[in-house]
Amino acid sequence: MKKGYIIVRLAVTDSDLFQEYPPLSSIAMEKYGGKYLIRGGKFDVLEGEWPVDRTTVVEFESYEKAKQCYQSPEYFKAREIRRKSAKSDFILIEGF
Repeated sequence: MKKGYIIVRLAVTDSDLFQEYPPLSSIAMEKYGGKYLIRGGKFDVLEGEWPVDRTTVVEFESYEKAKQCYQSPEYFKAREIRRKSAKSDFILIEGF
């Protein structure tokens, strides 16, 4: 079975409100078996553009499990805070 990955790129627009997002999102990610591979951290743009402050990659045992996490009641409040406090790209992708 192929794994599922949630990839988030975001630029924080309200840092005070955004502080509520990481702990809430962690609850949902962990409940659905998500493993953080990248969560913020130092980076250099070697080619092209990367117009965001933070990048997160979370690995799940399957695409379906990652989708369940995103649609879960546990992630609902975190999602609303993210949408109000940052501009973001949030994708679900199948991988190895």
